[in-house]
Amino acid sequence: MTKRNVMITIKTSRLLIAECLFDENAEYNEESVNLHNGELPESEEMLVEGRLVTNGERVELLYEESEISGMQGSVTTIGFERNTPGLISMNRTGTVLTSLVFEEGKRHFSVYDTIFSSFQVCVRTLHVENKLLTEGKIDIEYLIEIHGAQAERCKMNILVCDAKELF
Repeated sequence: MTKRNVMITIKTSRLLIAECLFDENAEYNEESVNLHNGELPESEEMLVEGRLVTNGERVELLYEESEISGMQGSVTTIGFERNTPGLISMNRTGTVLTSLVFEEGKRHFSVYDTIFSSFQVCVRTLHVENKLLTEGKIDIEYLIEIHGAQAERCKMNILVCDAKELF
């Protein structure tokens, strides 16, 4: 097992879309999720200290959430198997409990538990580019919907560098 301290930059953007991900009979329409009506996506960027852990075939990034993310008291783990880098899981434990799965072209359901309530969530992944072990980055584009709320088109860009490279 290898562990090393890293700095993780996470850039996210999201935009509300008119799409129902929970309806199994609904046709997925690429045009409907690309029409932004001139709107700019809401975006955020955060820099966190974390750890990159490799254990045989598994690779994981771990970091503690902060007040900025609204999930203080939770730990996020983003991981994948070396032989399936396009299948990425994001698990949160602590004040927020969830397990999201990102797999290009697929739809996955999960439960998102907070201290206030639990929600059913559907994620449809549009694109995954996992170059964590070669270039230190992961890019994911996906649609997400909390059951009963409006869906969003999201992009998440993760960039990892050794903590010592910053000093």
